[in-house]
This record gives sequence, structure tokens and C-alpha cells, in this order.
Amino acid sequence: MPTLKLGLNDKLLFDLSGKTTKSKLVEIDDVAFHECVNLDKFESERVITFIPPDGKFDLMSYRLST
Repeated sequence: MPTLKLGLNDKLLFDLSGKTTKSKLVEIDDVAFHECVNLDKFESERVITFIPPDGKFDLMSYRLST
């Protein structure tokens, strides 16, 4: 089973890393992940890493403040 990685271009990631970008960043609030997501990896690297379960599922729910 493959492990999938997704990266976000959220404002918090760029603020924490000190990186700058010319593109517009988004502020993501109220994030909730499916139980298949490695939360430790997300909290440390802001990368969503998971092994997808069988069938249809919602990986993430969130709210945008803009």
C-alpha cells in the first residue's frame, strides 16, 4: 500500500519556517483529519502523510478565514 504525501501552502507553514513567497497564502482554521493521517508528521513538518483506507473517505475538513 503506497504512502501518500500532500503539502499545503498555508500561512502558518511559511511563518514558522521563515520562508517568503510571492503567491498568496491562506490561513487554515479548524483542521480535522481522518484517522489514517500521521498527525505527528503534520505537526512537525506541515505535510499530510497517510496510507489511504479502502473505499471513499474524507481526508480533511477545515475552515478558511478569508
